[in-house]
Amino acid sequence: MSKADTIILAREALLPALALVSKAVERRSTIPVLQNMLLAVDSGAGRLTITGTDLDCELRTSVDCQAGKDASFTLPSTLLHDAVRKMPDGAEIAIQAEKDFATVSAGRSKFRIQVLPATDFPVMNEVGYSHSFEVEARIIKRMLDTIGFAISSEETRYYLNGIHWHVSSGDTGCAFNAVATDGHRLAKFAFAVPDGADGMPAIIIPRTVVALIDKLTQKADGKKLAVQVADTRLKVTFGPISLVTKLIDGNFPDYQRVIPKGNANHFTVDRDALAKAVDRVSTVSSGRGSAVKFNFAGEEGMLVLSTNNPDAGSANDEVSIENAEGSAVEIGFNGKYCLDMLGAAEGKRLTFSLGDAGSPALVQREDVGEVDIKPLFVLMPMRVS
Repeated sequence: MSKADTIILAREALLPALALVSKAVERRSTIPVLQNMLLAVDSGAGRLTITGTDLDCELRTSVDCQAGKDASFTLPSTLLHDAVRKMPDGAEIAIQAEKDFATVSAGRSKFRIQVLPATDFPVMNEVGYSHSFEVEARIIKRMLDTIGFAISSEETRYYLNGIHWHVSSGDTGCAFNAVATDGHRLAKFAFAVPDGADGMPAIIIPRTVVALIDKLTQKADGKKLAVQVADTRLKVTFGPISLVTKLIDGNFPDYQRVIPKGNANHFTVDRDALAKAVDRVSTVSSGRGSAVKFNFAGEEGMLVLSTNNPDAGSANDEVSIENAEGSAVEIGFNGKYCLDMLGAAEGKRLTFSLGDAGSPALVQREDVGEVDIKPLFVLMPMRVS
């Protein structure tokens, strides 16, 4: 094989690209080429573009390379990544592709890996995007960290298996909203509408793609992500990295009907102290669905937590209520769901706005902080004995 057929890359550039793209590869697919990455060389530009897909989502990036001519082929994702990962730091990687096999080498290390043709690799067709805008990576990161825990994993209600993005207008102005719910808890993150996003179609981003977008926010820390939206597609780009995904085809429920608006009893507590107390009393819980009783005692200044497991015993703990308005309320919550919410919430103190024991609770950060960023949570109550 001639030198012109050889692709030369730095390990330090290739390895992170392979690690990223491998996240989009369907490793358990019965279609062999879907377990592969597409490698396409543009010799004139000196770039190698690497693409992975699971048919619903496509992730690609590019790295500098030296090559004598254009080439396009696919290699097994896991095998290629592991081979490059195990090569020495600072190594120069050489890839030579033939019809059925490719040689991947660095110094004395050499791997002969089976090739599948690029013509077998499925590439997503282009669509017209109706809206384009930019969002700071830190805001997207905060959004995902705040509401991701509430995404449903129940496949029968597939329209809840993702994050709902939509733009709303109201008395307080327009907002870009991100919402997730599984029917037991709801999380919402709203911020100022980016230029170009006004009037965009409401979309539902699949749960698997949310994790990929989170990876992009980490790479784009301190910068902005370019977002393009269509009725059936979402594209997120940062530098040479682009993520294109199909969207969930369904109607997200009218979540506004679930958010309590008239709860008259408000109790503010320290978030960290409450999380530790809930974790302690949950020690005797019998499973994911075990309820923790919250006794907001109002004027007495304490929140009493208790749980009871007939097979293991019982536990009690107390947390100071830092501010109270209204009447005392005794209500039950799923302990795990409450811990998930407390872990995702921001701020030192949280305010629980409650009705009666059978009504949903609204939980918000006491100090709003940035005026244009407003996270909130809704917890459905559980019956406790």
